[in-house]
Amino acid sequence: MKETPWWYHLLWGLALVIFKVFLGVEIKGRRNIPSKGAVILASNHCSYLDPIILGLLTPRKLNFLAKEELFRNFLFKYLITTLGALPLKRDKLDHRSFQQALYLLSEGKILAFFPEGTRSKNKKIGKLRQGTARIALKAKVPLIPVVIKGTGKALPPGKKLIRLVKIRVRVGKPIPVNGILKEKKKAIDILQGKLKEELQKLANNQ
Repeated sequence: MKETPWWYHLLWGLALVIFKVFLGVEIKGRRNIPSKGAVILASNHCSYLDPIILGLLTPRKLNFLAKEELFRNFLFKYLITTLGALPLKRDKLDHRSFQQALYLLSEGKILAFFPEGTRSKNKKIGKLRQGTARIALKAKVPLIPVVIKGTGKALPPGKKLIRLVKIRVRVGKPIPVNGILKEKKKAIDILQGKLKEELQKLANNQ
């Protein structure tokens, strides 16, 4: 398993300082993210800032599934690929992305998903797509719920400049999947329901 490159740690440290000083990013529950071992962060999604905010939660390099439209520009494709992004068809979890995600988890990596599939505009957690739960069950790795508040105002859709708005992040406790696996055909629905419940609790307590 390859170690996280030194330049990633450097960028991570700089970004953490910048976002804490200028945007007052407040993070609670960071200790719920393990320092090693495969795990999936499952977060709500309000802004294009969210992947950066998730990256501040741990010095470990995150891997993301990003909509395939973002890979059409060569330079942007190179940038997000370097940062750990994988292309994903928005209407479904295609086989190639599914296998890439499973491989990364088998290597002990940490993945980040936005199970709502699109940006939300309010405090209520929307309907979750099955891809996140399906991968967690197949790889037998825990899900960690994360709720981000404030990025929708800091960088609203269509805007290019970041506003100085307080950003709060809440990291929940890991949701184990071993017990849920016994439910077989109902496992995905059960895990999705549990994840949505935990995400909503975090959102309500912000």
